Amino acid sequence: MNQESGSKDRILTRVIIGVSVIGICYFGYRAISDNANVSQYNPFEYDLDSFKNSDAALVHYSVVGQINVDMQHVSGIAIDNNDNVYVTGDASVLQYDAAGNLQSTVTTGESAHCAAVDDNGDVYLCMRDHIVVYDGSGAVKARWDAVPDEPYITSIALSDEFVFVADAGNRIVWKFDKQGNRLMRIGEKNADKEIPGFIVPSPYFDVQMDTDGFLWVVNPGRHSLENYTLDGDLRSSWGEYGMESEGFCGCCNPTHITMLDDGKFVTSEKGLARIKVYNRIGELVSIVAEVSEFPFGTIGLDLARDSHNRIYVVDQRHKAIRIYGKNQPL
Repeated sequence: MNQESGSKDRILTRVIIGVSVIGICYFGYRAISDNANVSQYNPFEYDLDSFKNSDAALVHYSVVGQINVDMQHVSGIAIDNNDNVYVTGDASVLQYDAAGNLQSTVTTGESAHCAAVDDNGDVYLCMRDHIVVYDGSGAVKARWDAVPDEPYITSIALSDEFVFVADAGNRIVWKFDKQGNRLMRIGEKNADKEIPGFIVPSPYFDVQMDTDGFLWVVNPGRHSLENYTLDGDLRSSWGEYGMESEGFCGCCNPTHITMLDDGKFVTSEKGLARIKVYNRIGELVSIVAEVSEFPFGTIGLDLARDSHNRIYVVDQRHKAIRIYGKNQPL
């Protein structure tokens, strides 16, 4: 090899090395820069903003009134046949007339989580482990024995003859007669009867009688509603998990239900809070309150409806009852 050829090879080698170093520096910089940008994005994080507003065509309700409640903690609501409103919380029950005027205050000595009112005007209050019945004048009519094991009573529903009590602690529904005698347990897992059993991860577990005289129970951990005969046989169920409006999201929803006089269901959810209406076969037909109406993490949206199918919602954060009316036909 002559001297001139060797010199050219050395120059070429230096050029190749120089270009390589520049390339390594450039792509290294790009990699670091891109990695810094990627680290600010979490692909597993929920984009909650996308769920804050629903399809406008489904929003058929708006707020038409509000009852401000003089309590530190508002827990439950019930409405009687005359549209009187009963609100539980602290250690008392407040009764309002249909116009939202306070009519009476009954001191209970302990906080009731929920309530129901029968056709005679008797008020059934759910304490953590037992039921207390008050007559229309606010006097104690009966105090039932505590239920066994580890109870946490969260809801109550009345038929003409029976009382059904949702017990989140024991994950069952108790059936009582009107004298307070325990008659049976409903909803325990039974493969032969195709009963899946209730999954209740938190103290939100609701029951409701429908217009045909059957019992509906929320199975929150399964994101479904189950329909039972009064003898505890499973008839049907509907519901599914989903972040979109049609489903129930989170670990355990819905938390509360009520029913309109035409048999439609009203449901509320906690966490990503929203209130919706479904038809009798579980198809979404309306949005009552969108996610944007509640702070993230909202809980305790107990529900009731009056004779005009207005929907009453417990707003614990603001110590109030929101009243929603229909502004479009369903």
